Amino acid sequence: MKKPAATLFFALLMLFMSSCARHLKPDNSAEAEPLSTGDNSRISLDWPGVYRGVLPCADCAGIETTVTLSENGRSLVLSRYTGKSGRVFSEEGSFVWDGEGRTISVSGKGSGLRRYLVGENMLVQLDSEGARITGPLAERYVLKKIASPEAILPDAALCETRWKLVELGGRPLKKSPGRQNEAHLVLEKAGGKIHGSGGCNRFFGSYELRPPDRIRFSGVGATMMACPDMEEESAFFRVLETADSYTIKGDTLQLNRARMAPLAKFEALYLK
Repeated sequence: MKKPAATLFFALLMLFMSSCARHLKPDNSAEAEPLSTGDNSRISLDWPGVYRGVLPCADCAGIETTVTLSENGRSLVLSRYTGKSGRVFSEEGSFVWDGEGRTISVSGKGSGLRRYLVGENMLVQLDSEGARITGPLAERYVLKKIASPEAILPDAALCETRWKLVELGGRPLKKSPGRQNEAHLVLEKAGGKIHGSGGCNRFFGSYELRPPDRIRFSGVGATMMACPDMEEESAFFRVLETADSYTIKGDTLQLNRARMAPLAKFEALYLK
């Protein structure tokens, strides 16, 4: 190619590229226009609050589920397997919105990611891929927003729950290397019997309930093993002799006497 022709060729090429660049340049007016928020749940809905429902369960009557969402991105998920377990599983975590502001992903320790479609006064649990669950049970995956935050925590069942002892006389249990077992109490539903462990010795006996929240333990006996530092076990057994009432709030059981401070506090672990 001769030099003048080459010069003309490159001049035309640069002119073409410059023309393309002008056509590809973003339109400033489009940039300034806000995105439509008509179906953006994050912006248009009053989504912070407490949602509750009973999710389907393969081997129980249903999973009582409560999801609390706060404006600062924190979450609390409470679950209880009805007809199978009285334990309340509590999981604190956080959540993030998707790019469209319509669904959230809730994360926490011990479980996988939960995804929900955020609607008007409801959450719809999605599958692991983030899609709506279809079929005859689809409506069971809807959690409705509740007006009373006091109802967010379903109470554990008194009977057949393994209650782990965590406090005596308002003081947390000491960490003792000599403790053989975890101190706990189980009230059997059939026959009004109790059993458990004081941390060293196993015990057994009976209980009687009277409405609304009265309780009396009787005939409590225990094995006779000797262990280091049995002071707390002895105090636990004295609680069983003197307690006359109980309270349950969520997964916490307290044994009380009259109007005194709680004698002992327990946490629900699982149903037998």
